[in-house]
Amino acid sequence: MTKKKHPLKKTKGKIIQGKTTEDRFKEIHGMTIQGWNAKQEEEFKAKTGMTYDEWYVNQVKTTTPIEFIKEPKGTITEEDVKLIMDLQELGLKDEVIIVLLHYVIVVSRIGLVHSLVKELGKSWHENNLTTVEEAFVFVRDEQKKYKESPENNY
Repeated sequence: MTKKKHPLKKTKGKIIQGKTTEDRFKEIHGMTIQGWNAKQEEEFKAKTGMTYDEWYVNQVKTTTPIEFIKEPKGTITEEDVKLIMDLQELGLKDEVIIVLLHYVIVVSRIGLVHSLVKELGKSWHENNLTTVEEAFVFVRDEQKKYKESPENNY
């Protein structure tokens, strides 16, 4: 039986003084979040020969929405198939649907909430998101808005 490393071992017994997320991260890791991300991106590119964004776009373009939903669970329900068909009927392309599904899974933190996916699908269609790159930029912009909001800087 192997011992599991405790993820907070660096901070055990220390009092973290930082008032913002960025300050606390820098205090624990000795670098900014941006610096950490750049380091991780550099390591990923050395390993795969592409940036994370390039890799993600490639994955999305070579996967179907059915495969995307089926991958983590191993199965797909009739409701999942109907959801994908509804999104396709809205006029969303498969690659945009996958980014949307991934976004909802990450943002909702409780999984694939079909009603939320449909509402966002309508919004994405109204915003004319037709490619994975456009959807990716849209998600990044939404993330920035959320991060810059003062009530989310805890």
